[in-house]
Amino acid sequence: MASENRLPFSPEAERGVLGGVLLDPEIAVEVFGILVEDDFHDPRNRAVFATLRALYDRGDPVDLVTALAEYRRRTGSDDPADTDYITDLTNDIAYMANVLSYAGIVREKSQLRQLVRASNETVRRVMSGDGSPSDLLDQAEQRIFGIVGNMTDQDFRRAGDVVPQAMASLRRMSESSGGVTGLSTGFEPLDRLTTGFHAGELIILAARPGVGKTSLALNMARHIAELGKGCVAFFSLEMSDEMLVRRLISMMSGIGIQPIIEGTLRPENWLELEQTAHRLADLPIMINEKTELTSAELRAKVRRLHRKEKVAAVFVDYLQLMKGADDLENHQLKVAMNSGALKALAKEIGVPVITLSQFSRSAVRREGGTPRLSDLRDSGAIEQDADLVMFLHDEKADTGQAAMDGADDKYRNMDLLVVKQRNGPRGKVRLVFSTATTRFDPAHRDEGYY
Repeated sequence: MASENRLPFSPEAERGVLGGVLLDPEIAVEVFGILVEDDFHDPRNRAVFATLRALYDRGDPVDLVTALAEYRRRTGSDDPADTDYITDLTNDIAYMANVLSYAGIVREKSQLRQLVRASNETVRRVMSGDGSPSDLLDQAEQRIFGIVGNMTDQDFRRAGDVVPQAMASLRRMSESSGGVTGLSTGFEPLDRLTTGFHAGELIILAARPGVGKTSLALNMARHIAELGKGCVAFFSLEMSDEMLVRRLISMMSGIGIQPIIEGTLRPENWLELEQTAHRLADLPIMINEKTELTSAELRAKVRRLHRKEKVAAVFVDYLQLMKGADDLENHQLKVAMNSGALKALAKEIGVPVITLSQFSRSAVRREGGTPRLSDLRDSGAIEQDADLVMFLHDEKADTGQAAMDGADDKYRNMDLLVVKQRNGPRGKVRLVFSTATTRFDPAHRDEGYY
């Protein structure tokens, strides 16, 4: 492990920055927007920077005289060596025009030191046996990504500086098809209501068992993959990858599975299936079928995939099947932690994470009526973390009417209820579900949608 006195740093750059701040108030404004106290490795330089920043924050002039007085007040030191050190800083500037370049060097060395410390901490925890491999990998990746995040952090920006960006966004909204500014879901009425799925959002899709939430998620995943904006990661904790691919082929071809099982499929339909299979093979849909998956493992897998090829969206089927940390016995707490972890992943990678969820047992037992947010199983944390919550509602199934009408209805009308949306209204979208092909389509306009 690297010792503190061998960590990367540039004494010349640190002194050059401090000297520039002492000599030019305009440079001080720029430097304070780039560096913080901990970016300085030398303790003396760190103390001097803290002194200069304190003067700046109070609105006092920043120069050699005020700096010496403030330094003595803060440290209680009258050591002539400190006075000489600060005074000499103003003599170390070769070119004032290079001060901001020096600040960049200081920032880069600071990031390298953070990387060394993060690596050392990972090695220490591994050697001490402090945690499982998946937890240690997740923590190590969090430390590394935390450094990356700090590299792009910004301080306050004037509203006026953001106006051009905001206007460009408004123009894109007006020019975009149907006002979709995020990823299109493939369902035009839903896109109208939500403007698409957006980066950093945690999206919950819930339904009673057997209603079709996995099929709807696959419909959306296939459409997003066809947009050409990156690959789609689909985590299936319940169904095998082969079962999912069979559903995709059926919904894309419009050919049901039952004729294949019965041996009644016509030769020309087999050709259609083969052509559809080739189309599907070209789509960037990545399926992971691991049944016992923790949030730490899921996040690590997405990070690795995102490094290899850009991820456009992540689907998780479904939330309540995800494992929690080994020391957590309370299921509700496990779900809460996994929900929070998926939201953090959405923000970290900058993609929408669409998570399927179950309803509570009481909601399943209660026949009839529109489902509500409190029906979400372990709903507190899910409702809090989610940016968008949708319920797939089959009124016939809820009332038992579907069984009376016959379970083999060719088409079923369903409602997709948007019951929570941070950045938009609630509403309802009418869908038609093909039971033979597990394909969803928007209802015709005369059948109504919202």
